[in-house]
Amino acid sequence: MIDMFLSRWPDRLGMIIAIGCGIHCAAMTIAFIAWPTLWLNRNLWERGVWQQLILIEWALLALAWLLILTTAIHGWFAHRRWLPPALGLTGVTLMTTAIISPLHTLGYWGSGLALAGGILVAGAHWFNLRLMCQISSD
Repeated sequence: MIDMFLSRWPDRLGMIIAIGCGIHCAAMTIAFIAWPTLWLNRNLWERGVWQQLILIEWALLALAWLLILTTAIHGWFAHRRWLPPALGLTGVTLMTTAIISPLHTLGYWGSGLALAGGILVAGAHWFNLRLMCQISSD
């Protein structure tokens, strides 16, 4: 029972973080479109709010890589399916591209790319979790 829990928690945590990432990207885009003065607010720049947001994004990206690699390797050895690791690695690569490239500041493009990556990552975790449940019920 404990082994089953330990094999499933990274996928569950990964799904929660991927969905949270998607909500963050969508909310930030909507906030900047609805209130452009947020982006231009000098006080927020001087307080370092935007720099802290970027650090949070980098930390979440590192966590996403860690969880995807962990679950991809564990899932591969457990069920030998290539689709969950392929989806996860594609998704986290899209998220990385969106966050570390100049696309990050282009609003719709950067958010859309990160959102697509987050959806792929969440789908990979969900698919991997479903395969793990099938294995444990057999």
